[in-house]
Amino acid sequence: MGFFSIFNRLPGAWGTLALIVLSGMVEGFGLVLFVPLLELMTAGSAENLQWPFTIIIDAFEMVGLPVTLNFMLIAIAVLIVGSLGLGYAQRHLAFRAKHKLIRRIRQDIVDTLFHSTWSHFSRQSHGEVINQLIQECHQAGNASLCAVLCVASIIQVTIYLLFSSMLSWELMTITLLFTGFVVLAVRPLQRRARVLGEANTRANRDMGFFGVDFLRGAKLVKVTANEGRVLDRIAGHIRAVFHASFHAELNGIQIYFLVQALPVLLIAGIIAVAHGVLGMTSSLTLVFLLILARLAPRVAQFQQQYQGYIVTRPAMRVVDEAIAAGRANEEDLGGGKRLARLTVGIALENVSYHYADGEGTVLDDVSLTIGRNQMIAVVGSSGAGKSTLIDLITGLRLPDSGRITVDGVDLRQMDLRSWRRQIGYVTQDVIVFNDTMRNNLVFTHRDSTEEHIGRVVDIAHLRDVVDGLPQGLDTVLGEGGVRLSGGQKQRLALARALMGDPQLLLLDEATSALDTESERKIQEAIESIAHKFTIVIVAHRLSTVRKADRICVMERGRIVERGSYDELLARNGRFAELHEHQFA
Repeated sequence: MGFFSIFNRLPGAWGTLALIVLSGMVEGFGLVLFVPLLELMTAGSAENLQWPFTIIIDAFEMVGLPVTLNFMLIAIAVLIVGSLGLGYAQRHLAFRAKHKLIRRIRQDIVDTLFHSTWSHFSRQSHGEVINQLIQECHQAGNASLCAVLCVASIIQVTIYLLFSSMLSWELMTITLLFTGFVVLAVRPLQRRARVLGEANTRANRDMGFFGVDFLRGAKLVKVTANEGRVLDRIAGHIRAVFHASFHAELNGIQIYFLVQALPVLLIAGIIAVAHGVLGMTSSLTLVFLLILARLAPRVAQFQQQYQGYIVTRPAMRVVDEAIAAGRANEEDLGGGKRLARLTVGIALENVSYHYADGEGTVLDDVSLTIGRNQMIAVVGSSGAGKSTLIDLITGLRLPDSGRITVDGVDLRQMDLRSWRRQIGYVTQDVIVFNDTMRNNLVFTHRDSTEEHIGRVVDIAHLRDVVDGLPQGLDTVLGEGGVRLSGGQKQRLALARALMGDPQLLLLDEATSALDTESERKIQEAIESIAHKFTIVIVAHRLSTVRKADRICVMERGRIVERGSYDELLARNGRFAELHEHQFA
């Protein structure tokens, strides 16, 4: 990404530059007024001044302003303080723009990620996304600000050079040549800064990626006494971040040293040339050096800002790629028919689905009819395609061939948001937010009444859990719902799924990890709502599906058997084999 394309990303960049130009002009004019001031202090008048100072003096006299010592002091003070005020306004505007840009980039990453297809979303590393939101977005904002400040420094340096040329074009030429020498001297360090910037970005990304993974698996780590192994790996990533960050900043310090030390030689040379060769007056020499003293920090700032730009620029590429990937995989939710209620049912007609890389078939020519208020169960061994079938019914994935209809309408012609709002969903890995029990229950239906919440809590056999919490429904459950057992989390998930009186209830391995008592309560809750909702159950535990109207047995992406529990047992086929293995 080019320098000026990053520069243009900062909101109000051109307004910031306008303030910088105005600030530089005001300060430069204030500094030039030191020449007539020094003449008044030493000679008592400004009559011996030459062009362009005579123009300034004449302009003051034309508007009736007295060219006196006190007036010059006041004018200089007002101009320089005014330029500092403009500089403050400029930096205030620039830093506000930086944080607005960071906020916008973060929002774009989140928006494009959550609006992308499930195939894209599910491939993203949580650690990498968090790193992008925290580290890379901040660095991207800094890159844009540094780009603007680099241009600002160049403008300020140019303004100071213009004013210094009014005093002596010869000294200005010497200054320009010396500045070119400084640029050549720091060029190798700037090239090194690009490499270090890329390394810093990679190190921070890797630490975020692995850090989140290890935190997620903390219980396994501790139970198996693998803290040392994990800490060694994390320590390696911390060391990588340390080395990348340290060397990047050290490189910046080296550049800063050069651009601070070399101007000392320039000042000595200017004094020698001004006095011994050009015969300049002391006032002109002093003011030139004063302007140079204001110029040198601007050159140093430019080097630092350019160094900062080089180091942080890779982050802009990272966040732009993340946003572009999200947009390229934006989910088409459709603007078709909206669903108010499920009146007939759902049908899968010769549906097939393949992995995105084309290496395997997940579902192969699957046909299935799910009538309204029926309870349908899908069983089979791991990898048979059961969960993918659920993803297709919800529209998270679209079939490669065949079609899925809801009340006769193809999902591709339906408003998917309206369909998904009619779905209650319970998964094996229950999501419990670090929030109150109430907010977890009404997460998808914020307008639920107290009466409705109470009814759903009772259906899900969650009343004893709520009553046992310190603040009842207003108890914060902690990260991952640490206050609740596995069975209680599943009952919470079931209650949340029922909160909006869904037209379709999907239970994906909702009891596979539960103890017998918790499973019994979940089964009782499901049986109590059977034939009041359309229910699809995906299960390994066959006891869960005993009351299903119809059971579909899947193997290798195909439905190999259909029927009721007793019918399938009597056939002595694949279902009977699964049953024998579980209950032997």
